[in-house]
Amino acid sequence: MTHSLAIKKEIRTLGLDLCNPRYFVGAVTRGGDYLDGVLVLPTEPARKTAWIASAIIRTRFFPELRLFMMHDPETQLNSKVIERLTKLPVITVNSKRKRQSDGFRSYKVGQKQLQVKGSLPPRILQEILSTTWATGPLPEPLRIAHLLARSRFFAKNTRFQANK
Repeated sequence: MTHSLAIKKEIRTLGLDLCNPRYFVGAVTRGGDYLDGVLVLPTEPARKTAWIASAIIRTRFFPELRLFMMHDPETQLNSKVIERLTKLPVITVNSKRKRQSDGFRSYKVGQKQLQVKGSLPPRILQEILSTTWATGPLPEPLRIAHLLARSRFFAKNTRFQANK
């Protein structure tokens, strides 16, 4: 799937982190500067990729989204299915220091380097990473989602309703 995507300074991106065994946590950002919202979805085994994609479409953030980033170390979701259902480009980020495999290519922004896979052309992927990567080992949408997914907040507050 080829996308024509205008990369602006404040491109709306949903970063979805799948490191928490109980929740998929997402962060909606504008570029690498502003956090617009948080998305929390349960990781029940019955909930598959199509359900996650439809849940994203039903959020209040979806009309503004232009891009979807995913940090999925266990490859739980199929990025091609999400891309087909949401009609948004999906970028899968691998934070492990592996050699290029499974379609991942190495991208460098300043001194930072990351393994990335997506259907967008390499020039656009590089521009997206430059726009959304402010600090830390991951681009900002994924960094925030990862921080939230790993926080103790979810262990203490089981009634958290971030999607409303």
